[in-house]
Amino acid sequence: MADLRPTLKERIAAVVPYVAPVLGGFLGMVVVNMNRFLFINPVLAVGLGIVIGWFAGRGLVRVLERMH
Repeated sequence: MADLRPTLKERIAAVVPYVAPVLGGFLGMVVVNMNRFLFINPVLAVGLGIVIGWFAGRGLVRVLERMH
C-alpha cells in the first residue's frame, strides 16, 4: 500500500493560512500595547496585522507550492 501520510511541506501549507493571520493580529495587539502613548487605534492595528498576515500566509503557501 502507498504511504498516505502528508509530507511536512503539505502540513505546513495546510496550517499557514490559519496561523499567519492570527499571528498578524497578535503582533498588531503587541504594537498597540507597547506604544500606548501614541494612541494607536487598536481596531485598525489588529485589522491591519490580520491583513498583512493573510498576505504573508498566501505568499508562503505559493512559495511552498512552487518548491519541489
